[in-house]
Amino acid sequence: MRKRLLPAFGVAAATAGALSLGLSLAPAAADAAPASPRHRTTIEAVETGTAINMVDVAPADSALGDQLIGTGRLTGNDGRELGTSSFVGVSTDAKPRTAELLTFVYELPGGKITTAGTARLASSRPVFDERFAITGGTGRYRNAVGEVRVLQETVERARITFDIQR
Repeated sequence: MRKRLLPAFGVAAATAGALSLGLSLAPAAADAAPASPRHRTTIEAVETGTAINMVDVAPADSALGDQLIGTGRLTGNDGRELGTSSFVGVSTDAKPRTAELLTFVYELPGGKITTAGTARLASSRPVFDERFAITGGTGRYRNAVGEVRVLQETVERARITFDIQR
């Protein structure tokens, strides 16, 4: 494959042309108006009743690409039902259960939140303690940004903290 390089005069000519048209190639001014403040919501939940299915992909002596699919029940710290969680994980390491790329969908009152990220799995407790980026939402969580901390205490139980900004 051949690489194609722009001649130096082509880049200089394009820059000169942009400047002569009054276009700025500099970043936006630092004194631009600040973005409006976001509303912040914190929700704490406990995930239990987790059902998991593991899919072993070839080759058998490597965990790379193995999948983890599951669901769980979400309750508040006071025990009231909040919703459900669904997740898919793909092993990103050849060693069994050491690293995963995880995607979660949390169904909460008023809508859903999706998250994604990676987790390093431990052989002892906790299984992992990671923060995942909020990648989207529906309903009350539409346009949400922020992160979700998942403290996976055991395979069957996790403490989840949603730090949601809208």
